Amino acid sequence: MASTMGRAGALMISAVFAVAFGLGGYFAGLQPLAQTLQTAWQVRSWQPVPARVLSAEVRQRSDSEGGTTYEVQARYRYQFSGASHDGARVGLEPPGHSDSDHDWHQQWHRRLQTAQAANQSITVRVNPRNPTQALIDPAVRWQLQIFRVPFALVFTGVGVAAAWVFVLVLLGRGNVFGMGPTTTEGRSAQPAQPKSSLHGTAAAAWFFTFFWCGIAFPMAAMVWSQKAAPGWAKGFISIFVMVGVVLLYVTVVQTRKVWQYRGSAFTARPRQPQAGAVVQTTLQLPARAVAQAPVQPQRYDSADAAKQPLRLQLAQYRVDESSSGSPERRVQVVDGATVLQPTSEGGVQLVAQFEVPPDAAAHGALRSRERVDWRVELLDAAGAVELSYPLPVQAAPPGPQGTAADDRFDRWVAAGVMREEPILIPEELGRDSAEDDGAMAHWPPGAVLQEGLDALQIRFSQHAWRWCAAVALVVMAAEWLINGRVGADGVVLPRSLGGVGLTVALLAFALHAATRHWTLWVQDDGIVSQRGSWLWSTLKTAPGDATKAMVHKLLFSVGGGGNSNEFRAIYARNSQGAMVRLTPGLPGAQAANAVGQVIAQAWSDRRGRFAAGGTRPLQRDGSRPAWGWVLMAGLLLALWWGPLVQPPTQGRPLGGATSAPTAAPVRVWAAVDTRLLDAQDAGDAAALEQALRDGANPNLVADNGSSMLMLASSRGQLAHVNLLLRAGAHPDLRQTQKDSERGDTALLRAFYGGHLAVALRLVQAGASLQARNRWDWGPVHMAAQSGCVPCLQWLGEQGQALDDPAPASRGETPAMLAAARGHIEVLTWLENAGVDLLRRDPHGQRAVDWARFGKQSDAERWLMEPQR
Repeated sequence: MASTMGRAGALMISAVFAVAFGLGGYFAGLQPLAQTLQTAWQVRSWQPVPARVLSAEVRQRSDSEGGTTYEVQARYRYQFSGASHDGARVGLEPPGHSDSDHDWHQQWHRRLQTAQAANQSITVRVNPRNPTQALIDPAVRWQLQIFRVPFALVFTGVGVAAAWVFVLVLLGRGNVFGMGPTTTEGRSAQPAQPKSSLHGTAAAAWFFTFFWCGIAFPMAAMVWSQKAAPGWAKGFISIFVMVGVVLLYVTVVQTRKVWQYRGSAFTARPRQPQAGAVVQTTLQLPARAVAQAPVQPQRYDSADAAKQPLRLQLAQYRVDESSSGSPERRVQVVDGATVLQPTSEGGVQLVAQFEVPPDAAAHGALRSRERVDWRVELLDAAGAVELSYPLPVQAAPPGPQGTAADDRFDRWVAAGVMREEPILIPEELGRDSAEDDGAMAHWPPGAVLQEGLDALQIRFSQHAWRWCAAVALVVMAAEWLINGRVGADGVVLPRSLGGVGLTVALLAFALHAATRHWTLWVQDDGIVSQRGSWLWSTLKTAPGDATKAMVHKLLFSVGGGGNSNEFRAIYARNSQGAMVRLTPGLPGAQAANAVGQVIAQAWSDRRGRFAAGGTRPLQRDGSRPAWGWVLMAGLLLALWWGPLVQPPTQGRPLGGATSAPTAAPVRVWAAVDTRLLDAQDAGDAAALEQALRDGANPNLVADNGSSMLMLASSRGQLAHVNLLLRAGAHPDLRQTQKDSERGDTALLRAFYGGHLAVALRLVQAGASLQARNRWDWGPVHMAAQSGCVPCLQWLGEQGQALDDPAPASRGETPAMLAAARGHIEVLTWLENAGVDLLRRDPHGQRAVDWARFGKQSDAERWLMEPQR
């Protein structure tokens, strides 16, 4: 009955997940994603035709959870094949679709309203096979598509997995949700072939990794592609991407391990051994499992563990199923002789015998609120567990009194023992007694022992802290790279208080972790332990006689189960009787005992034998900041006061291949700078020259964000330009003080004003012809708008592209800008130079459409003349 109820519950749960996630993934992800991409592919062959806007509005919808979606609705009329049609579709999504992309809907709403108010036509794409089908914007909204990817992948994946579980449970296959075949007593029946610990781990790892990366990667692509997204958001989402990369690596490694041991077979005789009996286990491994560790027929016992390429052991675990994740701990290991026998297929067969402890609890029983788990483990040459198989040990029959023995592996009792253990020191210490007892054989790796005149010194390695420093630097470098904080001319600090605080915290932590050290001295007047870094230092002392009562305690552990490694620290009491910590975490009790014995031996050797302790000033316990904070302050001041660059704006990098300095806002000027500004405004070259001689700043920036060189270049004041350049004015200074500014340079200003002589002088001074402003307008765009044909001729001779689009704006070409300004002479020259005046921008507009938009009727008629 219980099995039937459990199976029905499993069927219901899996069915609900399959339907809910499957339908959600299909309708919210797969279907719209496929439909949009299919429509985008189809409209490539649709024909562009002019249309007249009849109406345009934005509908706003709010749901019960406070979310808001938008839909731009439009009606337009167009002619195709002599027939008039009305359309309502704006983008690739069908009419009636709404989403949260506010900018796209508002932009198209403004454009359509502007076209309707000015009685201007727009370009729509019409299906030539079905003229009733038309749309305005054929571009794929990739951010919306990326938003649908998690629904398409993750939700659909969960739905498919749940459906597969439903089928397995329905067919009665496997042991899903613990509802496998049961015996009449209601306990799970033992399968004919036990499953290894690797069974299903690769599938579970891939499922979790797929789930994580399916959400993290698309979300990161959305955030990274938004230029207006704050830096902290880009940095925060980068953490999830890095975790996803680590998960992918771990999953690939786990999959390889599963493949390596696939086909292994395990048997035990007897199949259910009893406590106190001997069990013989056999593990047959395929050839690929032993490819990295070739073996020869040989018998290994527990004393030859260091020589064994592979061996078996019996281990007892305690699993706390009442806690999240069911943490486990290995409480007992039973060693046995292992025989390695190569097989004819190239694999190896491991045979081992184990004597089950007489007081062994039954496999699966509850002891001290923990489940007992017996496993036969395969260990490699380093002692790491490769895989394990459950062994259904049976408890011994109760004794004559019928009372159960106390559990010697009770976790509460074990925790009390692990809290504090004394250092095992011989009662009578001799000079070499610590070494004779094997202390140095268990000396912790990375700990350097050095004997000096004044003290015995032990320096402990801090490799984990070095890795933490590297991680902090990588995180900070990723944040700086994503937000463009580093340039050829300097560094841009975050503007927000939180961003500055995060940068300072990462720098301080990286400096602390990179310079972290821990040193212990055994002197003739006592023990001194110092830990710290360039930022902080902590000193602890203890009298020499405290070595007689030193203890070690568990500090932390790494890993779990059979791979759990304990790190223990040594403690002693100071002169006030308080317990102080002398060492960092040492790998295991043997290493802690080894270090403790050396400390005690050193104190025994030095006690009362040196006079330096009588004259040395007493050291006091305490913590204090170190000199590294001065270095931190100097570094921050250097970044703050050093040359700064502005973070990159939209479009490609400003200035082409080289970075140009940015015009920094200057609001308060000296008197001489005021004279320079007045002279430039008045066009007085003599006064401007005198102000520069008196020390005025040649790179002075006015309130409007323009430098003196920009103002002189835009007005064609060649004399002013010469004076400013000779005084040190930077020719590539950029106008980016305000968001409303285009980010022009003096050269772009000169071409925009049609001043070729000034432009030539600036180029001679080093101004870059690759300069682009925020709209991706270059020198050719500026010259085309000014109507300066000689400028275009000179630029063409320099190899400048005459038909270069501006992707950061609307993709317009110089010819389109000239048409919008009505410069027929420029259009004539461009056409003679081979420029295609019928080229369309990404929105389907040609030069004639730009002339119509600019209300340049003469240019529009000229472009429409058929004889051209």
